[in-house]
Amino acid sequence: MTLTLSSEEVVMTKGNDNAIAITFNWTPGNDRGPETSLQYFFRMDIEGNNFGQETAVQEEIPSGVFSKTYTAGELNSLLLKKFGLRGNVLTNLEAQIIAKVNNSEQFQKPEIATASFSATTFSLGPLPLFMVGDAISGGWDYSSGVSLPEITERTIYNYVGNFSIGAFKIIENPGNELPSYDPANGNTIVYNETDPRTNDNVFKVEHTGRHSFYMDIDEGTYIFGYIPYESIYMVGNAITGIGWDIGNAKKMTWNTKIPEEFSYTGKFDAGQFKLYTQQGDWNGRALMPAVNETKIVPDANPIPMSLMPNAQPDNKWVIESAGTYKLIVNPAKMTIQLKTVN
Repeated sequence: MTLTLSSEEVVMTKGNDNAIAITFNWTPGNDRGPETSLQYFFRMDIEGNNFGQETAVQEEIPSGVFSKTYTAGELNSLLLKKFGLRGNVLTNLEAQIIAKVNNSEQFQKPEIATASFSATTFSLGPLPLFMVGDAISGGWDYSSGVSLPEITERTIYNYVGNFSIGAFKIIENPGNELPSYDPANGNTIVYNETDPRTNDNVFKVEHTGRHSFYMDIDEGTYIFGYIPYESIYMVGNAITGIGWDIGNAKKMTWNTKIPEEFSYTGKFDAGQFKLYTQQGDWNGRALMPAVNETKIVPDANPIPMSLMPNAQPDNKWVIESAGTYKLIVNPAKMTIQLKTVN
């Protein structure tokens, strides 16, 4: 089985979205005997990723089809959104055809053909969006909104900052209420070109303070959550490789898609640890148990924690057994939890 490409160097340009960018053609796989059949899969990934499960594009090819074509718009969109590339970037890619053997009495290794090519993306141009409302800009003056940072062109937006109790909208054009991106059921969004603002089509804020607003236009979803602290750090002899070095406290990971949580997955030692909202200050804000040496039992329900502004009294968390765990801290709900990682 061989895989051939219509071009090994693809340059896509804005305005030619419907033009054919690249076509992949392949020959049928070898006959594997009576009653067997071949099922074909197409994969594509950035060169060097080795077609990883988390990164590669994969789809099953219908029976009797031995080619696949991408238009410039399709390929450009795939590279920008799936692989997170920017416009006007040259990227080396790999494509692969897999012929899987079905109905064989014994396992037969699939036949694989691979080819490489390069593609240069084009930029769709930014789509500036703005947040307006008494919860974010102080009022409903549509000409004085707060810019919503664009993470992926025309697709993903994320803002982290202070909000007040109230509501806000996402608009495209400063000075105009419409069009807007409005909340709908189940954390989805709708594009609104006609309906004026009501109490039902605005994003509501129930707590004053630091929040994250994340929106994916292509997926049609948003996530809004309260995150009172920018970072959380772990220090103590239970934190492998850190010990009681406050200047080297390990930073936990914050996820835009779970904005209320900070987490860390890795090896922990048996011992004690403390949580701080800043690095390098033993007397800073700490997230502590009410009782010193409170044990965190793996895979148990979340347990409450308290904010100690000056890290006093010196209460510590305890992990009894070394292992690989995921530590989850939710400063919005003031809970902590430990989960076993297999």
